[in-house]
Amino acid sequence: MLHLKKAGLGVLAGLLLLFLMGMTVPSEVQQDKVIRIAGDNNFPPFEYFGSSGVFSGFNVDIMNAISIETGMRIEFVPLPWNEALEALRDGQVDAIQGMKYSPARDKVYDFSNPYFLSSQGIFVRKENMHIFELGDLNGRKVSIQKGDIAIDQLRDHRLIKFIETDSQEEAVQLLLDGQVDAFVGNRITGQYFLQRNNQQGQIKIVGDPINPTDYGVAVLPKNAQLLTEINKAISKIKQNGTYDKIERKWFGEYIMPSTLNMERLRLYLEWGSGTGLLIVMGILWWNRMLKREVKRRTAQIHTINRQLEEKMTLLEENVQFQQQLLNSTYSFYVTLNQSGKIFLMNSKAVHFLQVKHPLIGMPMNGTILAEFIPESHVDDVLREGSTYLEQEIIWEQQVDGQAKQLVIRYNIFPIFNKAKEITGVIINFQDVTKQKDMDKKLESEHRLRSLGQLILGIAHEIRNPLTSILTYTQLLPTKFDNPKFRDFFAQQVPNEILRLNDLVNDLLEYARPKPPNPSRFRADELMEAVLALCSQKIKEKNIHVTTSLPSELCIVADVNQTKQIWINIVLNAIESMDEQGKLDIRGYSEGQMGVIEVADNGHGMSPEDKYRIFEPFFSTKANGVGLGLSITYQLLKENGGTINLTSQLGHGTTMIIRLPMPQDEREGGGSYAPSIRY
Repeated sequence: MLHLKKAGLGVLAGLLLLFLMGMTVPSEVQQDKVIRIAGDNNFPPFEYFGSSGVFSGFNVDIMNAISIETGMRIEFVPLPWNEALEALRDGQVDAIQGMKYSPARDKVYDFSNPYFLSSQGIFVRKENMHIFELGDLNGRKVSIQKGDIAIDQLRDHRLIKFIETDSQEEAVQLLLDGQVDAFVGNRITGQYFLQRNNQQGQIKIVGDPINPTDYGVAVLPKNAQLLTEINKAISKIKQNGTYDKIERKWFGEYIMPSTLNMERLRLYLEWGSGTGLLIVMGILWWNRMLKREVKRRTAQIHTINRQLEEKMTLLEENVQFQQQLLNSTYSFYVTLNQSGKIFLMNSKAVHFLQVKHPLIGMPMNGTILAEFIPESHVDDVLREGSTYLEQEIIWEQQVDGQAKQLVIRYNIFPIFNKAKEITGVIINFQDVTKQKDMDKKLESEHRLRSLGQLILGIAHEIRNPLTSILTYTQLLPTKFDNPKFRDFFAQQVPNEILRLNDLVNDLLEYARPKPPNPSRFRADELMEAVLALCSQKIKEKNIHVTTSLPSELCIVADVNQTKQIWINIVLNAIESMDEQGKLDIRGYSEGQMGVIEVADNGHGMSPEDKYRIFEPFFSTKANGVGLGLSITYQLLKENGGTINLTSQLGHGTTMIIRLPMPQDEREGGGSYAPSIRY
C-alpha cells in the first residue's frame, strides 16, 4: 500500500511538473504557431474521448509533453482513423500523433523517432479451435479497422474476407456478435475494450504478436522539418523521465518493466526468506502427490489406449463392411473428395473400366472417367450442391482398335458433413446398352401389336357400314318401286358413306397429323372459346362448370390443334356425367410447362380401362369409334405436351394436360384468375 501511495505521489508530482513547465515556457519560443495534430478518436488507451468528454490518452500526453518542450501550440483533431489519414493527405492537418511504421507507409510519410513498440494480435472467440496463426485466417471473415496497418501485413493472404469498420471497437463487437471469425488489431486496444465491458472471458488472443514495430509521429514529406523539433522533444522527455511517467500512467510496469529498485528488492528478499522453507516443503509434498497422480494417469492412459485400439478395430471393420457393401451393389460406384480426386471405387467399377488397380488419389479429369462423366457436372455439384439424376451419354470406347458405343446412365450426388458443407461427390453409373437394345425390341413388338389391334379396329369399323350399304344395295332391285324404301335408302346409304369418310379422315389425322404451327396464346381465352363451342352439350345436361385459369398462364403450341385437344377432353368429360354434373377446369404452371386439369364427377374408369384409354379404337361408349383420345394423344405429342389421368370408378376422372410455356414465363402456380361459372 505504501508503494502505491508513493507511485501516486510520483505521478501527481510529474503532472504538476508538466503543468509548471507549460506555465514557464519562454515567450520567445514560437507560441503563436499552431500545429494541427490528428488522431484516432476511439483508440484507447492511446487516444480516445474519456467519460468526461475530454480527448485524452497516451499519445495525447506525449504530444502535450512535446508541446511543452518545443513551445509549439498543438490543436488536436480527433477523427476516425481512416478519415485522419485522408485529412493528413489532403493537408487539413500537419501530422498524425501515433502511427505504426511499415516500409509501405515509409514511401508515403516521414516518421519521427519511435517512442513506443506497437504490435497487432489475432482475437478469436474462446470456443474457437480452428484459428491459431495467420495462415488459418484464409477463407474466413476477419474484421479490421479501415486504414489499419494490419491490412498491409495481411495483403499476401488473399483468401481472407475482410470486414472493415470505422473503429477497432466496432471490429471487436463484430467478433463478439459472431458475425466474423476473427479480429486483427492492436493487442493493447483490443484488450482495453474487452476489459472495459467485462467481456474478456469471451475472447482470447492466439498466436505470437504480429510484427512488433516502431510507433511514432507521421507527417507528409513536405512537413519533414517539423520532425526535427519533435525528435528533439522526444529525446528530452525520455531523458528527463517525463516519458517514463506517462508510460507508467497508461500502461503500468507490466508492459515494459523497469529495473527493480533496492527497496523492492529488499522487500522481496524478506518475503522470500520467510517463505523459502514453505516452498521447499511444498515442493516435496507436491512431488509425492505428482507421483501418485502420474501413476493414476498412467493407468488411465493404458485404459484409453485399449479403448482406442478397440475403436480402431471397429473402424477398420466398418470401412471393410462399407467396401464390401459397395462391391456387392449392381452399380459402379466412385466417390471424389472436395478437390475432385478419387477417394473410393468399388470392384465393379475397376473391372468395368478395365484398369489395373483402383484410381485412388488421382484427379478424375485425368482418368478414363472423364471420357463419359462431364467435368462441368462434377464442378457444379461441388460448387452448388446440385444433383444430376438418370443422365445418359453415349461413350465411344476403343476396343482392339475399333470404336464401340456404350450407353452409360449416371447419377451424381453431393456429400455433406454435419455442418451441411459439401465435402465430396458420389458418382454411380451403369452400362445400359443391352437394356436400351431390349427396350427397342420391346417397343418394336409393342408397335406390331398395336398395328394388329389397329387393323382389327379398322376392319371392324369399316365392315359395319359396308354391310349396311351391301344389304340396302341388294334389296334395291326388288324394292325400288317402294317409296318408303327409296326414302330410307337415300337417307341411310349416304350416312354410312359419310361415316366411312369420317373414319378415313380420323385415321389420316391419327397416322399423319398436320405439322403444328406453334404460337403463343392465353390459356383462359382459348378455354373460353372451347366451352362456348360445347355450350349446347353443357345446357342439355345442365352441367355446372367452374374454371380457375390465371390470366398470365400462356401456352406455346398450335392453337387449332390445342383447341381440338381440349374439345375432345371436355366432350368426353360431359358424356361421362349424368345430369347436373360438375366440371372443374383449373390451370397453373409447373416449371416450363403449363398444366390444365379437367376434372369431372362422372362414372370414372376401371383400372383396366385407364391403361387402354389412349389406344386406337378402344372406347367405353356404346357407339364410340375410339379414335378421339388417340388423336388427342398424338396431337399433344406433336406439340411437345403430355397427358395423364387419375380416375376411380364411380368417383369421376381428372385429365391432366401439360403443354410448353414461353421461355420467359415464370412459375405462377397457385395464383388463379377469378372463377367463371356456366
